[in-house]
Amino acid sequence: MLNLIPTPKKQTVINEDYHAISHVAYTAVADWQDAVNTFCDSISRIYEIDMVRGGQGGISIVLDPALNEDAYTLDSREGIVIRASAREGALYGLATALQLLDKKNDVLSVQSVLIEDKPDKDYRSFMIATGRIFHPFKKMLKYVDLCFYYKLKYLHLHLADADLYTMPSKAFPKLCKPGKHYTFKEIKVLNEYAASRGVVLVPELEGPGHARILTEAYPEIFGNYVDEARTVPVAATGSKFSAHGVVCVGYEKTFEAVKTLIGEIVEMFPNSPYIHIGGDEAPFETWELCATCRKYMAEHRLASVEDLYGEFVGRVANYVLSLGKTPIVWEGVAKDSMHFIPKETIVIAWSGVRGLATDYLEMGYSIVNAAWKPLYLVTRYIPHYDHYSYEDILDWDMHNWQHWALTVPTGQNPLYIEPTEKLLGTALCAWSMEYEQLISRLLECMPAFAERAWTKGRGLGLEEYCRIMRKSADKPARLIADK
Repeated sequence: MLNLIPTPKKQTVINEDYHAISHVAYTAVADWQDAVNTFCDSISRIYEIDMVRGGQGGISIVLDPALNEDAYTLDSREGIVIRASAREGALYGLATALQLLDKKNDVLSVQSVLIEDKPDKDYRSFMIATGRIFHPFKKMLKYVDLCFYYKLKYLHLHLADADLYTMPSKAFPKLCKPGKHYTFKEIKVLNEYAASRGVVLVPELEGPGHARILTEAYPEIFGNYVDEARTVPVAATGSKFSAHGVVCVGYEKTFEAVKTLIGEIVEMFPNSPYIHIGGDEAPFETWELCATCRKYMAEHRLASVEDLYGEFVGRVANYVLSLGKTPIVWEGVAKDSMHFIPKETIVIAWSGVRGLATDYLEMGYSIVNAAWKPLYLVTRYIPHYDHYSYEDILDWDMHNWQHWALTVPTGQNPLYIEPTEKLLGTALCAWSMEYEQLISRLLECMPAFAERAWTKGRGLGLEEYCRIMRKSADKPARLIADK
């Protein structure tokens, strides 16, 4: 087998001898030119060779309308010819060429091979939680590079959490802590950098839980809790409500402010078809103590704070839909209150505590698998969280859900679902780690994840995977190395 991750659907070695590749031809398709530039830049960083651009032969990209948008073929019997019908397939072909090439006597060379390839699932994502721990802007570009190299289509940006709001905001500037947020210029560069590599950004505004940054920066808007016993805004006293980090969903100005923030996000990330709106782990019992929330529940005939939870997330999801974007939520609202949330919403299922993947499928939602075990990369300094390796990921496929805690449904009984088109794909999630902690884990685990995300079921075995990685693991490391 060739030294490629993820492994192509069909690969044939015609001749194991290497022949030289000296240049890359410009493609005739105008909006593929930046893909060629991306490829040449990556070649320079990995192999320290500058590709000659233009000319005949060498590496060429040919338009082939017969292929699916995400499919490509690669023929390296004479030069390298990549065929694709769309920019997406062309970039996957270039990423394969990037891995396939090798440096022999200071010259780029390639074996004679034939490859036919396409992913089984569209949603193949890596998530980085900058709302937990801020990652410098230049490091974010490295995550894009790795997604391009391993053909992960989406980079999910968890940009807001309890401690940090890492996007700029004109409407609510106090959300942004000095030195702990990206500028409008950096967001623009990140969009352009990702687009040139075929990586789609998925921005997230977490809420109504994990939102202490909102309630503390603007308590009069996001934390307008009213304690009936005193009939004054509790947030003004710095109460336990802010400490819980949950916004006051019964206050109409809260919803209007969330709409404003989402509008800013849509403007900052124009290429993103998805807007993630959070939706998990809200301490909803807090709303029972709030006169504002209880009044809202009475006026809207909501039977419980569980329904209040679902109704708020549903309102936000409907607003995202009105902007022409598809909302994504974490599994979080109880299944009995999911009827408030539009069926166009995608649910990322990760534990089963608030509902199993099968529940969301039965209710008509499309889902993404982000099973904690083995897809959560979490700091080693939290002792009861297991550290999952590439071996754990290779022993898994995207139809399985497991969890480390036996108190969680998928910890007691791992869940398996039958293959379905409603399973859009899978997500690898990194939480609460500095860049220096994360990057070694990512270089270890991302290729295994990419392998399992590209092909349904378990394909490549551990022994062959290790052989490939022994020969090729240095390439992505050089791609993201500081020069």
